[in-house]
Amino acid sequence: MSNPSRNRLDRLIRRLTLEEESPEVFVGGAGEGGIGAEARLFGGLVAAQAVIAAQRTVFDFPMHSLHAYFLRPGRAEHDIAYHVTAMKDGRNFRARRVEAWQGGDCIFQLISSFQRPEPGLTHQPPMPEVRPPEECANRDQLKGRTYWRDMPVDVRMVTDITADEPRPAEQRLWLRANGELPDDSAVHLAMVVYASDRCLLDTAFRPHAGNGELIGASLDHVMWFHEVPRFDDWLLYTTEAPVARNSRGLANGLLYTRDGGVIASVAQEGLMRLRT
Repeated sequence: MSNPSRNRLDRLIRRLTLEEESPEVFVGGAGEGGIGAEARLFGGLVAAQAVIAAQRTVFDFPMHSLHAYFLRPGRAEHDIAYHVTAMKDGRNFRARRVEAWQGGDCIFQLISSFQRPEPGLTHQPPMPEVRPPEECANRDQLKGRTYWRDMPVDVRMVTDITADEPRPAEQRLWLRANGELPDDSAVHLAMVVYASDRCLLDTAFRPHAGNGELIGASLDHVMWFHEVPRFDDWLLYTTEAPVARNSRGLANGLLYTRDGGVIASVAQEGLMRLRT
């Protein structure tokens, strides 16, 4: 009997294997087919595919940062063309701009920077003391979703999930690929980007739970990679949302390896409205 979670993860990995349509133009499938909770275009998938497209044009430097904007809603039933432009090719740094197009609409734009690895000064905040992932419940299971075992990313909650009562604007959760990944650093990077879009707006909504149903959408997404990430072991994701105003919420996050190293920092602002 086939493993449904493996099949769903396989679908995601296949969508991260972009087809090179022409020099610096790559095409990827969208969200149709049930990668996530439903057949829709998930913003994390667009960001992950854009990262793959950028990395496909830089072979010797790892990505160290990305700044992205979600410009228009995308459609799950149409492929996306990623146009990559080389903005800089220096001795120690390179930069790429990626535009994601569906038909005549640019739905997403990303600028990423790559750095030649070099030693330097080091410090970071200590990793919080939390329960291990093996002792934490799956987020999708807690939400009553029958397909929780099938999700490509296994999300385990350290804090309680956002329900119908106000909570502090912070969350801690464990993330890991729900199955085996290929030994390809670009795929691991893209999977971390894909997973980082989970729970950020939810964190910003926690103090307002009980006021109504949230309608949210990512507006922009920023990541800094302090090490080349791997996603075949658990990462602790600590998030907080210091500000919500003008129907927007800002959330920040850190990603820790199990041994306590910070591998990435995240920031996102998203639209936050109550359904009326």
